[in-house]
Amino acid sequence: MEQFLSGLDELLTQFGQAHDSETIRNITSALNTQYYVSPNCVPALIEIISRSPHLQTRQLAAVELRKRIPKFWDQLEESMKQNLRTQILHTILSEQSTIVRHAIARDIASIARIDMPDEKWPTLLGFLNESCMSTDKNHREVGIYCLFTMFEVIEEYFMNNTTPLFELFNKLIVDPESKSVRVTTVLALGRLAESIDSEDKNNINLFRNMIPAMVNVLEQCIREEDEDNASKVFEVFNTLVVQDAPLLNEHIAELVKLFLEVASNTSLDDTFRVLALNFLMWVALKNLKLVDFIIEKLMPIATEEDPEDSDSDSASRVSYKVLNAMATNIPPQKFFSTIMPFIMNYIQNPNPNYRKASMMAFAVSVEGCTDIIASKLNELLPVVCQGLQDPEVIVRRAACMALGCLAEEMSADLAEHHQTLLPLVFNLVNDSNPDMIKHACNALDAILEGLGNEIVQYLPLLMEKLLFLLDNAPETETRATVVAAIGSAAHAGNEAFQPYFEKVFARILQLMSLKQTSDDQLLRGVATDTTGAIASAVGPDVFRPYVQQVMGLAIEQLELDMPRLRECSFGLFSILARVFGEEFAPYLPSIVPPILNSCKTEEKNDNLLNEEIDLTNGMDEDLEEDFENFNYNSAIADEKEFAADALGELFEHTKTQFLPFVEPALEELHALCAHIGDGVRKAAIISMSTFLKTFHVISNPASPWQPGLPPTYTVHENVQHMIAGVIPTFLVLWKEEDDRLVAAQICQEFVSILREVGPIAIADCLEEMSQNTLDIFRKQSVCQQDFDDEELVDDEDDLESETVLISSAGDLVAALCETVGASFAGYFEVFMPLIAKYFKPTKTQTERSMAIGCLGECVSGMKQNITPHTEYLFTIFLKACGDEDELVRSNAAFALGSLVLYTQVDLSEHYPTMLNALSPLFNNQTIPNTVDNAAGAIARLILAHPNSVPLDQVLPTFTNALPLKADFEENQAVFNCIFKLFEVQNQFVTSNIAQYLHIFSQALSDENQLKDETKGRLVELIRALNAQNPSLNIGTSELARFL
Repeated sequence: MEQFLSGLDELLTQFGQAHDSETIRNITSALNTQYYVSPNCVPALIEIISRSPHLQTRQLAAVELRKRIPKFWDQLEESMKQNLRTQILHTILSEQSTIVRHAIARDIASIARIDMPDEKWPTLLGFLNESCMSTDKNHREVGIYCLFTMFEVIEEYFMNNTTPLFELFNKLIVDPESKSVRVTTVLALGRLAESIDSEDKNNINLFRNMIPAMVNVLEQCIREEDEDNASKVFEVFNTLVVQDAPLLNEHIAELVKLFLEVASNTSLDDTFRVLALNFLMWVALKNLKLVDFIIEKLMPIATEEDPEDSDSDSASRVSYKVLNAMATNIPPQKFFSTIMPFIMNYIQNPNPNYRKASMMAFAVSVEGCTDIIASKLNELLPVVCQGLQDPEVIVRRAACMALGCLAEEMSADLAEHHQTLLPLVFNLVNDSNPDMIKHACNALDAILEGLGNEIVQYLPLLMEKLLFLLDNAPETETRATVVAAIGSAAHAGNEAFQPYFEKVFARILQLMSLKQTSDDQLLRGVATDTTGAIASAVGPDVFRPYVQQVMGLAIEQLELDMPRLRECSFGLFSILARVFGEEFAPYLPSIVPPILNSCKTEEKNDNLLNEEIDLTNGMDEDLEEDFENFNYNSAIADEKEFAADALGELFEHTKTQFLPFVEPALEELHALCAHIGDGVRKAAIISMSTFLKTFHVISNPASPWQPGLPPTYTVHENVQHMIAGVIPTFLVLWKEEDDRLVAAQICQEFVSILREVGPIAIADCLEEMSQNTLDIFRKQSVCQQDFDDEELVDDEDDLESETVLISSAGDLVAALCETVGASFAGYFEVFMPLIAKYFKPTKTQTERSMAIGCLGECVSGMKQNITPHTEYLFTIFLKACGDEDELVRSNAAFALGSLVLYTQVDLSEHYPTMLNALSPLFNNQTIPNTVDNAAGAIARLILAHPNSVPLDQVLPTFTNALPLKADFEENQAVFNCIFKLFEVQNQFVTSNIAQYLHIFSQALSDENQLKDETKGRLVELIRALNAQNPSLNIGTSELARFL
C-alpha cells in the first residue's frame, strides 16, 4: 500500500507542476490505468490530502477523490471506511487553504450521499453542528460550507424540524469575524429555499425573517467591492424569485428599489450593476405590478454610453436585455403601453444618448410585441426612419438594429415599405463610419430576405454598392456581412441575379480560396454559404462551368481542421445536389466518406489540456465543469448536424447513384438520433425520413397509394425494409424525446412519410402512434412534463415550442385522417374535442388558427366519414369565420367549405348564414390566403348544393376574386366549380366568358397553380369554347398555345 501511495503522490505532484499538454496526457494515462482502477485509490487520496506539503497536490487529490468515491466506496471494508470518515473530518479542520477545504467538503458530501440513507455516518450531523458553533472562525467556515455543500443529502433530517436550523443560520449570518461564514450562510439559505413547499407557511415565514440579514450581507459585499461573493449572493436572490414558495413577497418592493438603486449607481463598477439588473429581469417576469416602475428606472440606464468592446456587458446593454426579457415574457399590451411613451419621448430628446436608447428599446421590444407593432407599423415606422436619418452615428446604428429586428420578425409587412426604407439604408451603406456600415449591411441583409420579386428594381444600385463595399471595406466583419447580403440578394432575385453573376462570382471564388488567418476563414465560410445561394439563383446551366472549381475548394476546406468550414462545405454540397440532381453524383465518392467521418467524430473538449494549469487559482470547480462537459463540443455538434442533413439531401437528389452509401449512412444517422444535441437529433431524424421516402420514389410505384387499413396496395421490398427500420425507431425516439421541437419534428416526418408512402407505413403501429399523439394533446408526453398550462411560464421559448408541438401533432392527426380514412373514425372522435379546445377565446391567435386549420384538414381527410360530427364542427367553423384574427377566419373559410362538400348532412338551409359569414372575407383582407380560401369555400358550397346558392349575387364576387393569389391548393375546388357552371351553361358565366378566359390565361401562365388533372380539363374547356365560338379569338390570344 505504501508503494501504491507514494507512486500516486508522485504522479499527482508532477501533474500539479506540469505546464505542457503532452506531460499532462501521459500522467493522466498513468493515473487512469495504474491507480484509478483500484479501490485503494480512495484511502490513498485521503492520505495524500492529509499529509502532502504541496497545496496543488492536496487540491488535485481532493478533486480526484470525489470522482472515485461513487465507484469504489462501497468496495471498501467497513472498518476502513470508519477510519476514513474520521480522518477526512479531522483533515478538513486542520487544512489551512480555503480552496482545498472546499474540495474536501465536496468529498465529504459524496461519502454522505452514499452513507447517510443507511445511517452509516451518525457522527456527521454532530460534527457539522459543533463546527458551526465553534469559537474558531476557520472551523465555523468549514461547518457552514460542509452544510451548504451537502444540504440536498441531509435536508430530510432538517425539513421536518427547521427551527433549530433557522436559529443556527440567524447566528451565522451575522458572524462577527468571518465574511466567508456570512456569505456561505446565504448560499445555504438558497439551498434551503429550494426545499420549502409553497404551502409550508411556517417555513416561509421563518425564511422571510432572514431576508433583511441576507440583504445586509449583499450590501457589505457591494460596499467592499467584493465581486466574487456579491455575484454568489445575487444568484441566491435570483433563485428565490423563481421559487414556487412566495419567499420574497413581503420584501419584493424594497428589494426592487434597492436593486434599481444599485443598477442606477454609476459610481459602482458595472459588475455589480449588471448583477442587480439580472435580478430585476427575474422579478419583472414574476411580478407584473412592478413592470411600470422597473421600466421607468431602466430607461435612464439605457441612455448611458456603451463600452467600445462590443462583447463586454455594461449596465446599459444589460438594461436592454432586461427590457427584451420583459417584452417576450409578459403580456405584450402591458409592456408595449408602458415602453412606447419613453420611446416616443426619448427620440425627440436633444441628447443623442437618449435617442439611441429610444431606438434600442424599440429594437428589443419587437420580438415580444410583434403583433401589436405590425398592426401599428404605419405609425411606428416613421420613428425608425427618423432614427436612420439622425445626425449622430450611435442613433443611426441603433435604428439599423431596430430595422433589422423588424425585418426578422415581420419581413412581409416590412417589405411593403421598401420604397421608403431601402433608399435610407442605401444611404447608410455609404456612411463614413465602418461600424455604421456593418450595421447598415446587417439591416439590408435582413430586409432582402423578405423582399422577394420586389428586389429586381433595386438590383443595379444594390449590387453596385455591395461590390464597392466588398472591394473597399476595411473591416473583415463588414466584408463578411456584405458577402452575406449578396447571398440574400441572389436568393431574393433568383434569375434576375444572372446579369451580375460573372462580376460577383469572381470575387466570391477569391474569398473561397482564403485560408491563412482566422479572418480569412470567416470570409471563406460566408463566401461558401453565398456560393450556394448564387447557384440556386442562377440555375444549373449558368453555374455548371464553375462546379468543378467550387467543389475543389469546398473539398479542400474539409481538411482545414475547422468545424465551421466543414459545416459550410456540407451545406454547399446539399445545395449543389439540389441544383444539379443526379448530375452531381460523380462527386459522391469524394464527399460522402468525409461526411460520414464527421458523423463519427469524437467530441472532446481539449481546452483543459491546451492551457497552463494552476491549481492555486481555484480551478477545482472549473475542472469539475470541464470533465462534466468533456464529451460535448458545440462546434463539432453543429458540424454533425450539417453532415446528417447533407446525407438526406444527397440521397434525395442523386437517387440510385447514392445506393452504395446507404448502409453506412443509415448506421451513422441511427447513432446520431441519440446525440445530446437537439439540432443533431433533428437533422438525423429528417434524413432517415428522407431515406425512406426516397426509396419509395426510386421504386417507381405503379399506382398511387390508397387510403384505408389494412392496406390494399403493396410497396417494393426495399421500401418495406426501410419502413421496418425507420418507423419503430421513430416511435421509440418520439416516446422518449425530452425536447418539444425534436418531438414536433418527428410528428412532421410521420406526416411527410404518410403522404409519400401512404398508410402502409404505419399499418402495424396505428394504435401506438395514436396513443403517442394523444399524450401530446393531453400534455402527458415526456417532453411536456415541465409544462403546466395553468402556471406562469417564464420562458417564451417554452410557450413557442409547446405551440409548435401541438400544431405538429394536429398536422399528424390530419394526415392520419387523410391516409387511414374510415379506419381512423374512432380515433378522430377522441382527438376532435382535444383539438377544438384550442379555439377557446383565451387561446392565442396561433393556437386558434391551428385548431381550425387542423380540423378543416381532418374534414378533408375523413370525407364522408365526418358526417356524425357535422353539427359540432359546423358551429365551431361558423363562429371562427367571425374571429378577430384574419388567419383564423381564413382557415375557417376552408374548413366550412370542406365540411359542406363532404358531409352527408344537407346543410343547404344554413346557406344564407354561411354566405353572410363568408362575404366579408372578400374585402379588405391583408393575407392573400383569406380571399383564396373564401373563394374555395364558395366553390364547394356551389358544388354541394348549386340550387341553394343565389348565383346571380354570388358569382360576380367569386369571379372577381380569381385567379387565386397564394393558396393554389384551392384551385381544384374553384375550377371544378367553374367546369360545372360551364357544363350547365350558367347565364353569368356565359355572359362573362372574356373575364373567365383572362382568368384561365393567368392560371395557366404559372406552372405551380394547377395540378395536371385540373390543367387537362381546363385545356379541354378552352378548346371546346374555341370550337363553339371562334369569335372569342382564342386563337390569337395567349391561350392559343393550348389549342
